[in-house]
Amino acid sequence: MGRKATVNLNLPTGMRARKRKTRNGIVTWYYFDTGGKPRKEIPLGNDYVKACQKWSELSLQKLDKAHQITFVQALQRYILEVIPKKAPKTQRNNIYHTKRLKLFFGGDNPVLLEDIDAGHIREYFKWRHKAPVAANREIALFNHIWTYCRPAHWGYTSKESPSKDIKRNKEQPRDVYVEDYIYSILYKYGGQDLRDAMEIAMMLGQRPCDTAKIHTDHIQKGVLTIKQNKTSNALRFVVTKRLQEIITRRAPHGGFLFLNNRKRKMTTDNLQYRFDIARSLAIQNHPEHAEELAQIQFRDLRAKSATDKSLVSSEEEASKLLGHASVNITKKVYIRRTLPIIPFEHKGDEIAEQV
Repeated sequence: MGRKATVNLNLPTGMRARKRKTRNGIVTWYYFDTGGKPRKEIPLGNDYVKACQKWSELSLQKLDKAHQITFVQALQRYILEVIPKKAPKTQRNNIYHTKRLKLFFGGDNPVLLEDIDAGHIREYFKWRHKAPVAANREIALFNHIWTYCRPAHWGYTSKESPSKDIKRNKEQPRDVYVEDYIYSILYKYGGQDLRDAMEIAMMLGQRPCDTAKIHTDHIQKGVLTIKQNKTSNALRFVVTKRLQEIITRRAPHGGFLFLNNRKRKMTTDNLQYRFDIARSLAIQNHPEHAEELAQIQFRDLRAKSATDKSLVSSEEEASKLLGHASVNITKKVYIRRTLPIIPFEHKGDEIAEQV
């Protein structure tokens, strides 16, 4: 058994990195290790991205000859070719979920694609019983990787996904609703950055990442256009008087509306950090609402915006605000309150007459 690598852990299996001295300094060159003895290495160049592409092509040639394609090898190609095309947050989530898939289907005895069946998927869910929601996400990713393994894409297998008929773990959609008095308390203890972000999140109903990236260049002729990170949908909002007041205060000379302490574009982590501070102060000063406050996150303002919009307008308008293609997802996940039901009351004299 070969030694476990301790450097260049970012390299795909079978790629080697060698540092070479040149007149311009030290340059890293990449090679494809064909395996076997004596060792043979094929040069891939000194551009990491292009080297990975060549590695993928050579790996496929090697695999096609051996007819021994494992799921982990297919997953590695998916990481190199498919994941980079996704939204940044989706990329991070996918990479995180691949770790468990690698561990289960890889290890010392990697499972061949053709050997994977429904039994493996059932065992996977048992293995991940302590994290049922994460297991659902991981198997969803497994299924997408398998789609790429089919004839329409890479042609590794003609089998349908083994996860097709396997029942997923039950999930309960997040049902936290920020009541108006809770919103007011959090607003009270937030700094100006957070207060403005909360107001805009409520007005526009966008995800934290889309709220944080708003720039004055996105405003043309009184219309603010936001291209959503997750879906790439472009939503157009009328710049109302109140929205314009916040924009003018945040960026009087133009630029991003929300900046961190280094005067750079604020990240979602920066935003959540400010929210966490306000929430902690609110809990300290309002212990009677500690339980409600503790479960609130900045992202819940998107659901509050959708819910409140549906109550004063309609579910369809709420769905449009959030940028959903279907009102069903809005109703299922984001609308967390409905109008109160008016009790039916008999008039006292009507009941008396019947008696």
